[in-house]
Amino acid sequence: KKDKKDKKEKKDKKDKRERDAEDDTSLKKPRFEEEKSDAVGAAADDEEPAMKFKSADGRKPQSNASAAPPPPLGTFPTSSTKVYMGNLAWSIDEAAIGEAFADCGEVVSIKWFEEKDTNKFLGAGVVEFESTEAAARAVAAAGREVHSRETKIRAWEDRGNTGEEKRAAKTAKFDVKPLGPKPPGCFTLFLGNLNFGIDDDEMGKFFMEGAGATMTTVRWLTNKDTGEFRGVGFVDFPDDENLDKAATMNGKPCMGRAVRMDWQAPGGRG
Repeated sequence: KKDKKDKKEKKDKKDKRERDAEDDTSLKKPRFEEEKSDAVGAAADDEEPAMKFKSADGRKPQSNASAAPPPPLGTFPTSSTKVYMGNLAWSIDEAAIGEAFADCGEVVSIKWFEEKDTNKFLGAGVVEFESTEAAARAVAAAGREVHSRETKIRAWEDRGNTGEEKRAAKTAKFDVKPLGPKPPGCFTLFLGNLNFGIDDDEMGKFFMEGAGATMTTVRWLTNKDTGEFRGVGFVDFPDDENLDKAATMNGKPCMGRAVRMDWQAPGGRG
């Protein structure tokens, strides 16, 4: 009986080993099948419409298809008389631009875009027209062929090239704060966020046409070292009536920028 029992246990163990071996075989893949599977996976990855990036915090990777697009035009205030023109021929000059857009209005000035070190023309420039209406007509004429090339045209954004102008442009969008109590004897307004093309005539026109206010003098603030206009200034008025009228223009646009105003106490007048 003992011998029969031993034989039975040996047989059971042998059968178990054979079953385990069969299970292992069914779980394993031949090497060529593994390589084929990897190749298929790689091909599937190549067909992915957007790259995926590893998240630093261990969260599920996000597709770059949902990434925020670059900010559109309109971040900075646009000039009322200047337009950007691109895709210009290397043979272009001021006379050709003036002739091509003569029906829009008179061209006052052109600033060509050039490489800083070599002065190589970059095929674009900022064209200033005589009036807001002329600039608008030029924008409407986008695509017009000049020297056998279709001209790209849009309103020019006053984003600035100097440090002072860049900082002023960044503050172009802000919540206009109402003026506080007017100090006794005040006849001056502080003005900020001004267009860098502003001058005395434009400032006077802004107050007269917008509020019927007459100003007397304007003092523009410039950088002490470079002489660059800082986008701010002080405007004096002859009396309370004109000052109060002018103050109603706080936050109103002048040459594409919302003007920020504040009272200037008499002690601060230069």
